[in-house]
Amino acid sequence: MKQIVKLIFFFVLFSINSFAQEDKDFIKHKVVLGENVTVIAKKYKVTIYDIYKLNPESKNGINENDILLIKAVSKGDLNSSKENLKSKIIGESYIVKAKETKFGLAKKFGISIDELEKTNPIIVKDGLKEGQVLTIKKGTIESIEIKPEKIEVPKKPIEEVKKEVAKTTIDGDYKQYTIKPKETLYGISKKFNVSQMKIMELNPTLKDGFNEGDVINIPNESIEITQNNYNKSKLIPNKSNEEKTLVLFLPFNIAKMEADSTKTKSDFLRTDETLNIALDFYAGSLMAMDSLKKLGYPIHLKVFDTESNVSNAIEKIIKQNDFSKVDAVLGPLYNNQIEQTALLLKEYNIPVISPLSKVTGKPYSNIYYSMPSEEIQREMLFDFFQKNNGNAVAVFSKKRVKTRETLTTQFPDLKVVPLTEKGGVTSESIAALLDPNKMNYIIMDTESTGTILNVTGILSNLKSKYKLQLVVLELYSALDFEEIPIKRYTNLKMLFPSNTRNNTSGYYESFKKKFKAANNINPSKYATRGFDVTLDTVLRMYQENGFESANDLASEQLESKFNYKKIEEGNYNTGIYILQYTNDLTIEEAK
Repeated sequence: MKQIVKLIFFFVLFSINSFAQEDKDFIKHKVVLGENVTVIAKKYKVTIYDIYKLNPESKNGINENDILLIKAVSKGDLNSSKENLKSKIIGESYIVKAKETKFGLAKKFGISIDELEKTNPIIVKDGLKEGQVLTIKKGTIESIEIKPEKIEVPKKPIEEVKKEVAKTTIDGDYKQYTIKPKETLYGISKKFNVSQMKIMELNPTLKDGFNEGDVINIPNESIEITQNNYNKSKLIPNKSNEEKTLVLFLPFNIAKMEADSTKTKSDFLRTDETLNIALDFYAGSLMAMDSLKKLGYPIHLKVFDTESNVSNAIEKIIKQNDFSKVDAVLGPLYNNQIEQTALLLKEYNIPVISPLSKVTGKPYSNIYYSMPSEEIQREMLFDFFQKNNGNAVAVFSKKRVKTRETLTTQFPDLKVVPLTEKGGVTSESIAALLDPNKMNYIIMDTESTGTILNVTGILSNLKSKYKLQLVVLELYSALDFEEIPIKRYTNLKMLFPSNTRNNTSGYYESFKKKFKAANNINPSKYATRGFDVTLDTVLRMYQENGFESANDLASEQLESKFNYKKIEEGNYNTGIYILQYTNDLTIEEAK
């Protein structure tokens, strides 16, 4: 599993990065207004993933004056590194050290685990042991030529590339793990989403004691989908022997890459944000497909390149292929193409799932908008207030006229704090609208850091007299102003609606580790989204009534909820999270 062209490129790039020199080879870049990761990557001739690797927090966005660490790249770096990659491995014998694994040795010597086992069959039979003398077959670490792979039916676009690229995989059926201080068998079983009994079976010596520093074997299984993963879900796995077909529409734009002689494939990966989103989403989707197939779902995936937003690719694809037996279509990414796809497939009554767009279009009966819109987020937020018998009060700055008009029209019980002549608010004007017998939810909608300081200061003082909680409609950038102490947000348990949650469960960690093992990079939000929406879609396809039951059943995946409701003729996901800041600086789901 990997992301076609992207992963071939990144395999080479990460190999090159392993020859990185000391700190003097890194540049500190201060972000200026208007810059994004793509612009900065292009400026320094690196990829956005080089930046993410050195600055993990940048995946969540960057702000003016942030400091990023950038690897310096000289003109001759790539060429000289490719030559280094072809350097011969010296020596044929190697003595295994304590705690070494097949995975680590394969990576160390630039060979595959299969090659290592073929040359040393004893490690297949008895496993890898300290002190063993292994024969390391002489060879070279060859770079791989970057070639786009055409995606079309009925070819499988990933399998062949996987064999070329995947030079490192996790050892056989298990991986090794060193027990950390104070860890317990129960804790490790939860961490890796594996039963305690299974761990004991693989590690019989544990019956004599569980000690810090011991190296134990952990099963290397596909991501296990069980009822425990569903929490509040009603969408239960319902296996069937019937093969179903899922079509994936994504804008890889391979024809454009092949036709453009002025850009290399790496240039496209550095500069084309849509391509990167599509590839990440695809990699996550393939992770879900892999797990579903191993669990016995005979699902067939067909992938089509929808090219750019302005092309006629959608109509051409549907006219040239038989869609009569397709059970669902996931994609395209662009909203106008979603509507076009739904219209063209309406005669087959095929459900078309919009995977990423928050913008909802026309309410066609066969479109399922899987990403909750801002309007739905706000509706769910006010439902939360009502369920908690809350009193909703809002502070809108002068520039938030449109939001004020929308919310006061949609929610007539909302109380609005009057502004002073200078656009501020007073403690008296807020207190006059608070209810001493209810939880007061104070919505703050402003682009002004001055207003944020003003409102949070007043609420901090009123907290001793009233039950109250600060609310924002989204985590906008002004909230990150350095002069505003984060303690103000945590003390007021700042609450906000979100389409995703932070997941720290063993289930998510299992996904994250398998994704990184397959793709040499941590999953982005688009990769996780690809996994979530694909898993939800396929499980709905296998329900007794197929997608006809979509509006009756809810599911909760790694980071997203799916709870479709029919509004007018359309189907909209109302599954959002109401999250809040806590005193220990974490974010949790509000009750």
